[in-house]
Order: sequence, then C-alpha cells, then structure tokens
Amino acid sequence: MQVPTILTTKVRVEPHFQNAFADWQAKLNAVIAAFPGFVSLEILSPRDPSQLDWEIIQRFYNNEQVLAWRTSREYKNLIDELRTLLKDEGESAVQESELGTHNLQGGVTEVFITEVNPNEDARFRKWIAKIHQAEAKCPGFRGVYVQSPTTGQGKNWITLLQFDTQENLDKWLSSKEREQVLKESKPLIAAIESHRMISPFAGWFSSIARKGEVSPAWKQTMLVLLVLFPIVMLELKFLSPLTSRLGTSLSMFIGNAISVSLIAWPMMPIAIWFLGWWLSPQGNKRTKTALGTCLILALYLIEIVVFL
Repeated sequence: MQVPTILTTKVRVEPHFQNAFADWQAKLNAVIAAFPGFVSLEILSPRDPSQLDWEIIQRFYNNEQVLAWRTSREYKNLIDELRTLLKDEGESAVQESELGTHNLQGGVTEVFITEVNPNEDARFRKWIAKIHQAEAKCPGFRGVYVQSPTTGQGKNWITLLQFDTQENLDKWLSSKEREQVLKESKPLIAAIESHRMISPFAGWFSSIARKGEVSPAWKQTMLVLLVLFPIVMLELKFLSPLTSRLGTSLSMFIGNAISVSLIAWPMMPIAIWFLGWWLSPQGNKRTKTALGTCLILALYLIEIVVFL
C-alpha cells in the first residue's frame, strides 16, 4: 500500500467572490468524489483573515491517479470555470503547487463518521457537496476534509469540519439551514457519529513544551488523529451494535464519553511519551521531524489495513 499522493491547488479569492467560490467548491466535491482513486479532499481557508489564498488539497492513491485527475476533462473544466470566475485576478489567481503533505489548521474540528445506506453513494456525494457549499458561506469556516471509504470496501465516510472557534462551529451545527439540509440526508444515511477535536490541545502537550515553545498544531493534529482513529473504529465495530437500541442521542453520548476519556488517559500520554522526540525535537530538528512524520504516516497505513 502506498502513501496517498497529493495535488495542491492554491486559489486567491477576493472577498466579493467568496459566495461564488463556495458554489464552485460544491461542484468540485461532487466531481472529485466520483473520480477513480480519490482518497480525500481538503479545502482550507486562509489562516489570517487579511490573506486571500485558499488551498485545495486533493489526495489520490498513487501518482498515476493524480496525473489522470490533473489531465482529465472534468478537472480542466473546473479550473477553467474557476479562472473565469476570478477573471479580475488573471491567470495568477489559480496556481498548482508541488506535491506534499498538509494538515488541517488550528481551530475547532468536528469529526463525522457517516455510514451510508447501500447503493446510495452517488446521491450521498451530491448531498455532501450541498452541505459543504452551505458550510463554506458561514462565519468562521476554515476548511473541510472528506475521506471516502476504501475502494470496493467499507461503508463509512469520514468528514473533518473546521471552524475558527467553538462558538462559530456550534452556530452552524445548530442552524436552521443545516437542519434543513440534514433532512434531505435521512434516506441516504444509516448512522452518523461525531467527535470534537480542539487545537492546539494545550492540556495534553504542555508537558513537552520548553522555553515557551509548543509543538506545532499540525503535529498535534496528526498525533490526535493517530490515537482517535482506532478508538472510533473499535467503537463502530463493537460498541455501536450494543448501544444503537438506546437511540441516536444517548448512543452518541456514550461513544463520545468513552472516546474522550480514552484519549485523555491513557492514550495521549502514552503517545506523547513515545513521540516526544518528534513533537519537540532537539538537535537535528529537520531529520527528526522527517523521520517522525514518516513513522506517523506508516502507522496510519497500518491502522487502515488492520480495520479494513
């Protein structure tokens, strides 16, 4: 199994084009989710509100599938439409950057694990594009990560939705607009579970901070995902069948309570103890960061293979 290959497209979006760009994102979601080899999509807003550059991170299983996507008619049509939309900015508005590894920014992230009903994947792709279109127009929206099930196997979609603050995220989650869009998904979804992650996870990582230096948010996020993923998968396999009869609300509460408790202790302290040399390296920082990142990616792959 190979590490997913990444294509990054940077887009400069002026404030008066934000709504039109959100509509374009919905089209991208719908098209790329159905493309062969698609693994995940992240659309990241600027870290600083004064900046204009968005990043679109497209992951595929290998280089050949990235090349197929990049040279496809669908991708070219989307990029041409985007350049036309941002015509005031000229050709420089859309730029493809080097392939590399990216992670979600700091902020508050809601993780959704969604089980889609059999034979409803196509309709679900259209629906998820619609809800992301609405999310992108909300105050505080920072980005979204969508991972489809493994090709030919599995049935769970994983979505990481990120906002700048808990308040803005909660406003969206409790909004009437979201409620209306969710009603359309009822025939498509068999079950949905959510968890919340808050960055920069200061309470867990303060033990390795030194001289006022805290581990970068991207490292913290990678480590939390490493610990969270197997817990969620084990809950889906063993706990959910036992608690499903209790109702969605109580079932999700029990699952979230167990997840949070296990992450807080003992999983995160153990993970930080083993990977402290990577989280806050001393000496040859570049080498240790590279080695640790490769190790984390390898552990991701092992976890994915174990739970296939």
